[in-house]
Amino acid sequence: MSALKRGAALIGCIWLLGACSIAEKAIDKPIEQQVMFTGKNMMKYPKLTAREETILDRTTEQYLIYEYQIDKSYNHLRLWVEAYEKGKLADSEVLLLNSEVKGSGTIIMNTIKKAESNAENILSLSVTSGNGSNSSSIRTQLPKMASDPTFTVWKSTIADGENIESEMILGYMIHGYSNETEPHNYEELSENPQKLIEELSANKEVYILKSKFIKK
Repeated sequence: MSALKRGAALIGCIWLLGACSIAEKAIDKPIEQQVMFTGKNMMKYPKLTAREETILDRTTEQYLIYEYQIDKSYNHLRLWVEAYEKGKLADSEVLLLNSEVKGSGTIIMNTIKKAESNAENILSLSVTSGNGSNSSSIRTQLPKMASDPTFTVWKSTIADGENIESEMILGYMIHGYSNETEPHNYEELSENPQKLIEELSANKEVYILKSKFIKK
């Protein structure tokens, strides 16, 4: 996907999500050009232009972004976010987005903070497809932990050569480490999803983004 088309897609996603605030916090930038799949079916972290980074910085608080490319045998994408609290699955679908997809497009998971300083964070998922011909989005309000301090970090986790039809862990958001510091380099566990989830879920609160492409 060209930078021009992706930029238009980003604007479309953000318009759909209703983002209206300017982020004040630093954003973890995606790793550039790391490939998830090879051949016709692939996903990668895009190399964002300065304009795209500006759009995201002004409209989101934090984000994970991916580009995908699929062949004609696939027509559906399922995205969902699982929530874990202190080692236990708290919600298997905090957020769910089913979207018809075609060709190439963009996936974004981000938080949108309201103008009020004490407002809750809004977690959003969005998908563009067919070079911008189709867009879908959904959002939900993140619950705040009652008393524990929050140490938020967003990371992308990708395993090379993974089957595009399999359930994939795209990234995660930790809202409180078990020891107030990140205890592991979770990226090293990207090829072992079960172990990755086990380690991640040990934290106070974690949200895990998953995806699955489905054939016709």
